[in-house]
Amino acid sequence: MAHNKVIAEIGPAKDGFVLEDYPLYHLIRAAATYSTAMSDALKEYGLDITKWRILMLLDDAGPSAVGDLSRRAVIKMPTITRVLIRMEKDGLVERAAAEADRRIIEVTMTDKAIETLAVVKDIGQRVFEMAFDGLSLKEAGELTGYLKKIRANLDRSPYANAALMLAAGETAVS
Repeated sequence: MAHNKVIAEIGPAKDGFVLEDYPLYHLIRAAATYSTAMSDALKEYGLDITKWRILMLLDDAGPSAVGDLSRRAVIKMPTITRVLIRMEKDGLVERAAAEADRRIIEVTMTDKAIETLAVVKDIGQRVFEMAFDGLSLKEAGELTGYLKKIRANLDRSPYANAALMLAAGETAVS
């Protein structure tokens, strides 16, 4: 398995590992801090970070099939189904069988959702600006590129070729 030897030298299994210097620790902390900030800011509008994410995805590419929303929102199907049921009861979305394939459920934003999203996008903008305070446009773009690369790397299962790696004398964790 090809990997960056410099990065491999600082991982959690290495001597001298320092959690405070670990990029993935900070990635998780940043994501959790963002989620908390957004949830607190959205509360008065009856939204949370999950509903915000779904509305933003529908605004970006709606209507969308539940399966597509689940994948893009990184929310498991049973969870997104429960959230969509609540959002439908709140008058934010409508769910209906797709015309082309009645087995597929499509989700559409209601007028109420469109109006709510127009207001809360400003909140999202303020939280975004706070998060990126002190970073240049170039640095923000670079960060986005790095995160896309990390996600693509993680999309490859480290165990997919475990048998081949073991046969070649490598370990799955190397």
